[in-house]
Amino acid sequence: MASDDPFACFGNEDDSDDTDDDSVHRAGDDRLFARQLMEKSNSVLNTTKLAEEERKNSCGGIAFQSSYQDQQERALHLPWPNRPPLYLGPIHLDKSLAEGGGRGYVASQDLPPGTCILVEQSIVDGWSEEQMGRRLGLESIKHLLNLDDAQAIVHCLQELHPRKEKVEQVFQTIETGDRCIDPLDLIQIVEMMSTLEKDVSFRKDSQSLVDFAEERKICNPNGSPFSARDISRMLLALRYNGFESGLYLHFSMFNHDEDPNCIKFRPSNESPTSTQQCKYSEARTTRFVKKGEALTLHYLENPREVSHATRRRILWDQHRFDIGGEDVFLSYLNSPRNIYEAELVAGKFPPSSRDETTNNDDDPPTTVNIEKSLDDLEDMLLELQAAFKSNLGSGDISSYFDRAAALELTIGELITASRSALDNNYHILLSRCRRLHLDVIELLLSNCSRILTKKQSVELMVRFLQSVQPLLESQRRRCGNDHPDVARTYHDFSMGIQSMLSHAPKRLLALNFEGMLTLEQSSKMEHFCRSEKERIEQLYPRDVSDIIAMVRQKQSLQ
Repeated sequence: MASDDPFACFGNEDDSDDTDDDSVHRAGDDRLFARQLMEKSNSVLNTTKLAEEERKNSCGGIAFQSSYQDQQERALHLPWPNRPPLYLGPIHLDKSLAEGGGRGYVASQDLPPGTCILVEQSIVDGWSEEQMGRRLGLESIKHLLNLDDAQAIVHCLQELHPRKEKVEQVFQTIETGDRCIDPLDLIQIVEMMSTLEKDVSFRKDSQSLVDFAEERKICNPNGSPFSARDISRMLLALRYNGFESGLYLHFSMFNHDEDPNCIKFRPSNESPTSTQQCKYSEARTTRFVKKGEALTLHYLENPREVSHATRRRILWDQHRFDIGGEDVFLSYLNSPRNIYEAELVAGKFPPSSRDETTNNDDDPPTTVNIEKSLDDLEDMLLELQAAFKSNLGSGDISSYFDRAAALELTIGELITASRSALDNNYHILLSRCRRLHLDVIELLLSNCSRILTKKQSVELMVRFLQSVQPLLESQRRRCGNDHPDVARTYHDFSMGIQSMLSHAPKRLLALNFEGMLTLEQSSKMEHFCRSEKERIEQLYPRDVSDIIAMVRQKQSLQ
């Protein structure tokens, strides 16, 4: 019979385990042994750090050195030479690529993981309140035209895909009766603009923006006034090139890949050293990239961990390119990262479409139901985080504790149900479920320590470890060993093991994790995770301010 206590799953304070009277002495010996092992591990940590530093330096190839003059000269070959990035690493723009409209960044030399390759400040810093959480519409154009430097921004937008010159060329070809139009141009320019302009309200609002631009004396670079077609093209340029954190010129030259070799760090709102740093976005490599290899990003920023079917639909809707189905993803079977494996449901690659499914007679795919649940639960977590933050120090958090505890149980149930439905412990959605589970448990442990008993805290940490261990394995298989997401999970695993070694070593061993069947093995695993976390973090130092200062210092010395 189920207990009437909704928090019985946390355990009772007087449950017997590491804390029962008969085993206090033995548990104390276990904890003493665990502490001795931890001290032994710490004693060799500095040696390990030096070895890792030597390994990092040895695989880095030729160090990249750049002066202010070098930055300026290389910026001349970019589409916006008068608005160079804050920093351009060892990369160049290749205009002969088969994808990305024929242009994109490639590595100018071998690049080790963590190489800073681009730092840029957005030309449009975020979006209007009306646009947050929605697909960009004409409100975003109105927001842009209201900015103080709107004229300069409009000029820059001409080189964003679809370029103004290209759009005019395509429609001129149509007007002359020539049907020889590139299929991609037909989809991304002709069909999209035609779809937009079929809407009567869109045409009316678009004309209002033309009049608004004329009032503000904003025109095309050649002095010609805006047309309704210019408004449509600008909207597509924002949709195709905009990021959640704003609009960037040089970042728009990165092409998308389902197995990207770079990551874009969004501007931080919590920079402890510089308010200016909040305006930067930086791109770094996440694995070794050979000279001449294309540099790619994943266009979805938050969340990245969505199913293939959802990614395919969103990327088609927002960027008008199709990542394809199983036939395309089979090419990733040769990748050392398990991109294909992370999508399998019951051993099969699920069907997908680039368009929204409209057939209401069929049951929605398993992944759709899981993602809807995740969206709702993530919203609940955001509300709880805000509630705990606003009530910090008030002392009355019992109602929030009840909600957070119920949320933790619900996510645990979602993980169990999803594992059964997906029949794939490495599915990308399970990674998202487990990360959410860890975040909720962390919220409980950090904000409710006065409410939780020791036994309840231990049981929470047990469930924390049961989520973090498979999450780490999944991320390593899908992202590789040098990805910043993996560093965070290594940190979580290390902290969880440390806590259990200190407070409940027998419960830790009872989990029967591979390679952690004894206290000594568990201590070694903790040390390994901690070392790996520190190694990966050293690859991504977030030292943008130092990099820019170094280039500017060389400018003053010239």
